[in-house]
Amino acid sequence: MTLFLSDLDGTLLNYAAKLKPRSAEMLNRMISKGVLFSYATARGFQTSRKLTAELNVNLPLITMNGAIICEPKTGKPLTGNFPAPESLNLALDFFKELKETPLIYSFLDGKERVSFIGGDTKRIAKYLADRKGDERFRPCKSYEELFAGEIYYCTLINPLSNIEKLKNIFSPKNGFSNVHYEDVYNKDFLFEAFKAGVSKATALLELKKLTGADKVIAFGDNLNDIPMFEAADECYAVENAVTELKAIATGVIASNEEMGVPVFIEKSTTKVWDYTPPVFNPERFKSVITDNFISGGVGELNEKSIHASLKAYYSGESDREAKIGSFIADAAGENGIFEIQTAGWGKLKKKLDAFLDAGHVTVVYPFEQRVYNYYISKNTGELIKKSPVRNNRDLTSFFLELYRIKEFLTHPNLSICIAALEIEKLQFVTDENNLRPKSRKKHECNKQKNPLSLLSEIHLNCGEDYRVFLPEISDFTKFTRQEFIKAAKKSCGAFRADGSILLEILEYMSVVHKCGKKGREFLYGL
Repeated sequence: MTLFLSDLDGTLLNYAAKLKPRSAEMLNRMISKGVLFSYATARGFQTSRKLTAELNVNLPLITMNGAIICEPKTGKPLTGNFPAPESLNLALDFFKELKETPLIYSFLDGKERVSFIGGDTKRIAKYLADRKGDERFRPCKSYEELFAGEIYYCTLINPLSNIEKLKNIFSPKNGFSNVHYEDVYNKDFLFEAFKAGVSKATALLELKKLTGADKVIAFGDNLNDIPMFEAADECYAVENAVTELKAIATGVIASNEEMGVPVFIEKSTTKVWDYTPPVFNPERFKSVITDNFISGGVGELNEKSIHASLKAYYSGESDREAKIGSFIADAAGENGIFEIQTAGWGKLKKKLDAFLDAGHVTVVYPFEQRVYNYYISKNTGELIKKSPVRNNRDLTSFFLELYRIKEFLTHPNLSICIAALEIEKLQFVTDENNLRPKSRKKHECNKQKNPLSLLSEIHLNCGEDYRVFLPEISDFTKFTRQEFIKAAKKSCGAFRADGSILLEILEYMSVVHKCGKKGREFLYGL
């Protein structure tokens, strides 16, 4: 079994130090199928679990750069690494002499504590403000008070001392390991010290034993991930990683904003089935239409003929339903499984979970792009009224349905196809004088929709394919939500859509991402 071990900040978490919902959904689905996943972070248990609350990690967590391995639910330490008393005394004298203001992590009276002195100093004020209400915080009045309890870690934020002096004091000869790097969010310089011989590397090897894994694949972005990379069997730096880490990595994957880690794990743990996108063939579609109208009384067909024709077109046969697990697929053949679905995509989730393990799945969305409306007398069968042709360009309903299965959209065995159709819609009325909108429902029976031709297809197999829906914007490097919504009302390629839901989908598929703020509004870019 392979253990996948990821850093958090700058690697699994996005630029705002948040776990994207899609990342959590993807990882949870893989964890539920038995994939071994955990994380190794410089953060403590409380802050790391707060940021990853939606993640159902069931393996021990590596925190504090490897100083603590703890249970994923309670944070109870499974291993503890405490510097020797003489090492701590040396650190106490050093901090006291140079007026440094460290954060000291310890266990005191059975509780995890973060002790500090000089909480109003600029160097740690922001740290405290970002974690307002943290029950671990313990303000101290003296350096001696600061060093109470079982100490396992200390952090200096923008220290007064130079790096060489710090490395000399907190060195292996004095009983310490140390890491120093730039914070990926606020660009503070961090120097952190803990027991000698402890690192993300030693914790990785310990976790490998605990889980029984025979291989570890690690992911990271910063200098403190170097030891972990050196101990892993394979190691991958996200695109936004520092140059030094990329230089020793097995490879470079997509950035934290593009959810490089969950996408990589999904592709690594998923059997990818053979699949060739169907060749657009409107003539063949026309040939299957007449063979697939379903017989019935006047007004009883509803959308059955559209569904049957599409099923025959994509499967190559008129009736090729297949039972997969406890579900029935609309069509199945050498090119995978096809589901024809106009609405209610939320109900597809359980089906997709089963189907994607069995073959490549294409969900086909019948889009009524060109519509001819006919009103017919129910009594005589005569044409009463023919409305002008309606050319529909609005794909808002499609994106709403797509959002309902969003956690599956990057799955390598899933494709989405928009089948743009020309249809005729027959509406049967009992009285030709009652065609006004208010009375129409009362005098209509069931509508009947018949396909006439296949106008076009849009195949969505990966994030890049979704770029076809980008509206025209003057500057794709910086735009606001409102600018996007306004542009989407006019055009999204050959279509248009509600810009709000479209932006959600494009951000979800990593086509666009947040890249800053303009006043109180987020800025987006490609």
